[in-house]
Amino acid sequence: MKTHQKQAPPLSPEQVAQWENDGYLLLQGVIPESLISGVRDRFAHVVDGIIRTLKENGTIEDEGLELPFETRLAHVAGAHASRFGRSWRGEIATSEIFELHHAPLLVDAIGQLTGTDVIGHPVFNARPKLPGQQLTVVPWHQDSGYFGTVSENSLIPTAWIPLVPVDASNGCLQVVAGSHRLGVVEHHTEEREGRFLEVMDTLVEDSRVVTCPMALGDALLFHNLTLHRSLPHTTSGVIRWAIDIRYLRDEDHPGTIYWKDRNFKWVIRSQTQPVTPLAQWLEMW
Repeated sequence: MKTHQKQAPPLSPEQVAQWENDGYLLLQGVIPESLISGVRDRFAHVVDGIIRTLKENGTIEDEGLELPFETRLAHVAGAHASRFGRSWRGEIATSEIFELHHAPLLVDAIGQLTGTDVIGHPVFNARPKLPGQQLTVVPWHQDSGYFGTVSENSLIPTAWIPLVPVDASNGCLQVVAGSHRLGVVEHHTEEREGRFLEVMDTLVEDSRVVTCPMALGDALLFHNLTLHRSLPHTTSGVIRWAIDIRYLRDEDHPGTIYWKDRNFKWVIRSQTQPVTPLAQWLEMW
């Protein structure tokens, strides 16, 4: 008689303990190369449009068609790139982003951490961080600084996913281990170009700061209450391409940023609820 072995959960007890104690978890090799390539292609499509606009209005002459994805926007658009914003959420709300949220190993981990069906959150950010660009240097903050105190008891895990290798020299992330225990703290708007929300430096315990270099295929998970920031991009040439996506513990409050249709619920994986198809998700954008 053939017996079936119970499948081991995707996260080890040590990883779950780190998530609970530190409020973050670095997962290595959980994003398939095909999904990364799809998102990079979508970014490249947006870059084509930006460069075409700059060429048509006479700002640039050379479109840099021979340049690779990693460097083209920086070399061709340079400082003019900042006029097109710090996040391209609306421009890349496409099938590639939908599929990224469904990365199997990532979804396995999210389901284990939330203990519920896997629900997608509407907020994601697509950021090209150019060398020397102040606009995309994000200061210390919690995601719940944006979602409001209504999200304090919610679990809204973020998955930060680089599209090029990242380290401290080109703008990787830092987290403050254990800071998710602070609850929602007071934020104010920074005076720098980005006008991001930030917290007082006194809330950051230097000994708990962790720098997170990452390779392609990695995903950095962190709690909506975990303090985190991105470092400046101090090298030349290659852009730090990255995207951050979010999930929601089922039945938790998603925060003060909603879909246009507040009755919409994005079900990514479930044993009991209908899974949301791509066509329905695209309608929300």
